[in-house]
Amino acid sequence: MPFVYTSIYLICMFFYWFASETVLAILDTLFYVSPIVVAQFLVLSKSLRLCKWHRTACSLPLIPQITVVLDHTFINFSENVAIYSVATMMIMSALLLIAAYNVFLK
Repeated sequence: MPFVYTSIYLICMFFYWFASETVLAILDTLFYVSPIVVAQFLVLSKSLRLCKWHRTACSLPLIPQITVVLDHTFINFSENVAIYSVATMMIMSALLLIAAYNVFLK
């Protein structure tokens, strides 16, 4: 399930570039993942003795929250935040593909 969710999350991140505020509010409501939920998924994954790549896929939705925390606390990103958004999507995509390869094809 974390692989499916993260794939959908990456598609939704693409819509952040050109969607209206109403659509963005709906996407945030549907696809926001709290760090508490991620921690619970990691504990469950460990207790079920799933592999480290499954735990990696469980923690991938936390990556976009890093830029949000940085923007609100340490650094004020300018209007050129699209560069950070693309970089975040690329990092998430690469990690998701590596995790999926190690879980499903290896």
